[in-house]
Amino acid sequence: VEYLIDQLAEYRKRQKTIDVIIEAQQAVQLGDHNKALSEMGHAVQTILNDATRASNDLNLSSEPLLRWDEYQNVKLRPNGLLGISTGFKTIDEITSGLMKQQLWTIVAPPKTGKSVLALQMAMRAQDENLRVMFQSFEMTADELKTRYDSMRAHISHARRIRGHLHPEEEKRFLESLEEVRSDFWMPDNVEGRTITGLSLKIEKYQPDILFVDGMYLMLDEETGEKESERALRSLTRNMKRVAQRYNIPVVVSTQALRSKMRSGKVTADSIGYTSSFLQDSDIILALQRQDEDDDSSRSLSVAASRISGNGSTDLLWDWEEGRFEEYSAFGNIQSI
Repeated sequence: VEYLIDQLAEYRKRQKTIDVIIEAQQAVQLGDHNKALSEMGHAVQTILNDATRASNDLNLSSEPLLRWDEYQNVKLRPNGLLGISTGFKTIDEITSGLMKQQLWTIVAPPKTGKSVLALQMAMRAQDENLRVMFQSFEMTADELKTRYDSMRAHISHARRIRGHLHPEEEKRFLESLEEVRSDFWMPDNVEGRTITGLSLKIEKYQPDILFVDGMYLMLDEETGEKESERALRSLTRNMKRVAQRYNIPVVVSTQALRSKMRSGKVTADSIGYTSSFLQDSDIILALQRQDEDDDSSRSLSVAASRISGNGSTDLLWDWEEGRFEEYSAFGNIQSI
């Protein structure tokens, strides 16, 4: 309902903007330029304030000592982060973790491991006792389930899906399944293909963090299109609003185009179809192979950030043992 109310407010603003332009145009045609300017100036202020939701308005003079309590809570956190750990220490050191109302985008060439990286980050959030919702448009829930099992128990994914686990792997698999963990929802990807559908799932499961794998495959309700520049521009804007409305971090993934990569490197400018991911995201994570002929490692970098510097780290990429983790405690960090 909140999403639909926001959409109605946006449509109202759009219609009022059109009405004001028509009125100003009529005044100009009648030669009354001062009236046109006056109407436009008044209307701009009205439109900006119209239907603004007040729930997130902040008065810095109201109970300022609460901010000291917030600081103390951050100071006493075991991981020392402002937000949720990504599971990669170098990335955490650069970004201070995944924070509420932030939109993060993972970008990588096709078949590089965007889904695996997002799943690894989601599992780390679950380890912090947080409720996770993982919506994938690139893989089915059943496909993700077997990957999740393999990564949790550190067993071979190939042997897991074929029922050929070694005895010690079977032991680890069973022990992993017996552990009690917080909720980890993988909704059906058909029902959540639009922002409205996704919002309904969020309302149902109340996650502490949301992952949207393959966001570029979603259908935009405003344009009725998908994978177009207009549709993606609308989707990224609305996904940022989802993070703000539900006060949770949102992590999405999309594809890098090899034709836009610089010297074979993935950058924020490599994102396909539109620049809106860069405009609307707080953090851009770039994932790529270190060697196209070697599938055992990856490079992960903070390619763009509103709140931090950039930097990179090297990852072990091991399907045999289901391990996708940082090689060293610290990678290459660049300050702001």
